Amino acid sequence: MHMVSSSKLRLVDNRSAPTARPDPIDIVPARHLTESKGKPHDVFHIDCSPTSSFIATKHSNNHVKMWSIAKNAVHSTTKITSYFTPQARSREYFIRSHAILSESATLLAVTTHFGFNLEIHNFSKANSSSKKMQTIDDAHRWAASKRDAYQTNYAPLVVYRPKPNRIDKFFLARHPNAKKPFWEDPSSAIELERCGLPFVPKFPELAYSANSPFLIAAAGPRHELNPGGMSSNNNSGNNVILVAWQMTPVSENRLQARSPADTMSIHSNDSSSTYGDSRHAPYRYIVPDYPALQNALPAVLAAHGSLSVSIWIPATHQDIPLPGNKFRRTPVSAPERFVLVWDLPSNSTRIFGIPNVQSCVSPDCRFVAYCDTARSAFVIVDVGSAEEVWRWPPDPGGASPTSSGWASFNGQLENLSKVTVFEFSADSKMLVVGDTSGSLGVYQVKDEAPGHGPGGRYELPPTGPSPTLPQQPWHKGINELQ
Repeated sequence: MHMVSSSKLRLVDNRSAPTARPDPIDIVPARHLTESKGKPHDVFHIDCSPTSSFIATKHSNNHVKMWSIAKNAVHSTTKITSYFTPQARSREYFIRSHAILSESATLLAVTTHFGFNLEIHNFSKANSSSKKMQTIDDAHRWAASKRDAYQTNYAPLVVYRPKPNRIDKFFLARHPNAKKPFWEDPSSAIELERCGLPFVPKFPELAYSANSPFLIAAAGPRHELNPGGMSSNNNSGNNVILVAWQMTPVSENRLQARSPADTMSIHSNDSSSTYGDSRHAPYRYIVPDYPALQNALPAVLAAHGSLSVSIWIPATHQDIPLPGNKFRRTPVSAPERFVLVWDLPSNSTRIFGIPNVQSCVSPDCRFVAYCDTARSAFVIVDVGSAEEVWRWPPDPGGASPTSSGWASFNGQLENLSKVTVFEFSADSKMLVVGDTSGSLGVYQVKDEAPGHGPGGRYELPPTGPSPTLPQQPWHKGINELQ
């Protein structure tokens, strides 16, 4: 059943007109993932694997659960050491919790300790704790490819390090005797001071394009940062920037090297080598001049094909200069977040506002979803038109749960105070909603066809076995998933 509003969200700038009004969509309950053992904890962060076979969820300071969609159960648990309290992303909390790097190699990346360490775990062994394989230090910002790292011929993992103003690239090892899953190639790093940008971005949000070899960075104005990447300042200068780099594939010889040192004898004959200054040069960059963004920071970033969509959160205060190089902090109203749409080929942007509440972008950059608890509304917006294509509960006069037979899992969307986090799957065909009971509702996202009736329950088909891979030391136990 589709439920839509005829209202359009407020366009902050109409220099690039949105597309025609879109068709509505349907949200169909598909699966309910819940665990009866132990004390329930809120779900704070969600990440879906490339084929949506697994969902990883962060619940408390010290563990991440790996759910098997096919089994409707927890597959394994990753235990970590963390000194920060998990919460939804906001202006005060920019830590990326975790990401499934590879289903084939069963690798999971998790941020630990004070938010600057990135641990790589193998989650292959079912009904047990995952095994830590590697630690990457000084990872203030990082991003992982939406594609399976084992099937990617460019660096599927990048880490931003602020002191050298550098984005380091990490390649997944293919050599049978590799001791660690990922190795860093310093000769392929992107040095932000050598990119030819009008200013050096600080603490950029990073994201890979879901279906093309681009790395996107979005950065806003920053002064000082608290531990854990938490920002407490704003800046009135025009320091907002979007940057895209094309990720260059590397040869199979380099991917099969036992260590980064072994690639030094290979790159001179490698036509795909990223050595030299050309690796720093961006494919595109743009400095948007929207006044609404001049005190905002990006909290969500996605890219698909030649399009990038980001969500920016404005500051809730303003620093008023005083004599003696002092400031007085004054609260300001911030009722909206801003969705910034960047078209790379034309190098143009447009922007529209949504309520300043928890939100996410689908990996195909088609939808923005937000949950407005104060107004009791869960809404999905079409990015191209800035119009709503689904809303729960429906507008007055629309269908009700009683008349339509539609109901969410465990009353998640009927009582939005239960909702803690939500994300789209990697293919954008599912919406995964976490709640205060530690459970997950998996909903299918369907285009509404003419004559399509109210949505019922939809059962996802079982997933197939993982492909057979050569056995690296950090692959040990992978056959248990097959």
